[in-house]
Amino acid sequence: MPIVWMRGRVFASLIFLWVGVSLTAVHAEEAASRFTLVLNGEAVKDSASGLVWEREPDYIFDVWDRSVARCATKTVGGTQGWRAPSIDEIKTLVDLDQQDPSLPAGHPFRNIKSGIYWTATPHPKDEIVAWQQSFFSGQAVTDQKSGTRRLWCVLGEAGK
Repeated sequence: MPIVWMRGRVFASLIFLWVGVSLTAVHAEEAASRFTLVLNGEAVKDSASGLVWEREPDYIFDVWDRSVARCATKTVGGTQGWRAPSIDEIKTLVDLDQQDPSLPAGHPFRNIKSGIYWTATPHPKDEIVAWQQSFFSGQAVTDQKSGTRRLWCVLGEAGK
């Protein structure tokens, strides 16, 4: 009986490893079909949300109000009209099954690892706090607007 159990356990482990590899490949394939490079490869269109994201977020660490304002002045791929995303919009990129970065496997973004990014969403009850998105853990967090973070600008209609 112990030998049968052991064989079954080894067999189950092998199936798990095989399925795990297959699921990773499936997730990467889904991400590849979800994201399209646009604007001369400098931005990424997400077919799930309809939004266009910078392929590589801003390198500048700054306080909330200056970061949000900087998006409005950006030109990416020859296109203007960028803005800071809401917390709900940036959460659409998160894949909680992934970590560091918590983006779908096979995504085309660059320089995202371990990043925490400001959003345009202030805290509803505390005027000195705003929402941020961690792409290390995938969790949304709040912090004082006087702290410095990067911002990942988006193009598209708010709330879409």
